[in-house]
Amino acid sequence: MPNTVPGQLLAAIKARKFGTVARLFAPQVDFQAWTPSGHWVASDPSTVAKVIETWYTPGLGSVVTFTSETANARSAMLECEVSWKIPPDDQIRVLRQVYLLTLKSEKITAARVYCAGLHTEFPEVDLEKQRRSKGLAGPKLPTTPKAVAAKAS
Repeated sequence: MPNTVPGQLLAAIKARKFGTVARLFAPQVDFQAWTPSGHWVASDPSTVAKVIETWYTPGLGSVVTFTSETANARSAMLECEVSWKIPPDDQIRVLRQVYLLTLKSEKITAARVYCAGLHTEFPEVDLEKQRRSKGLAGPKLPTTPKAVAAKAS
């Protein structure tokens, strides 16, 4: 994986080598990211590296816990998740991001990054409750009687 552009980006993030992150981006880059804290925009590699450094410096003990990547000569996708503990109660925090990258000559020329935000837990979703709250649950259908085997006399 490290030989691909998204693999190199992930390796640089994991190693906290933000100078290496900057070198992966083209001199004129179109970088935009949407996170709960706002819309991040950068047009040069050093600003991109500063943005990513801000995201991935949550505190001590952070670990990249999940990654997925795809790449070809012109585009790539990187999905990663980082977790860390927040004192004093050591509550685990999780940040998941998806990077959609446009490539040219092994450099990232454009990036779109999406992040749902910090999560402490992912509760199970009650699908029927969600459907009812949006008015999608239809009327209950009448139940059909079940066949009962007749006793032989």
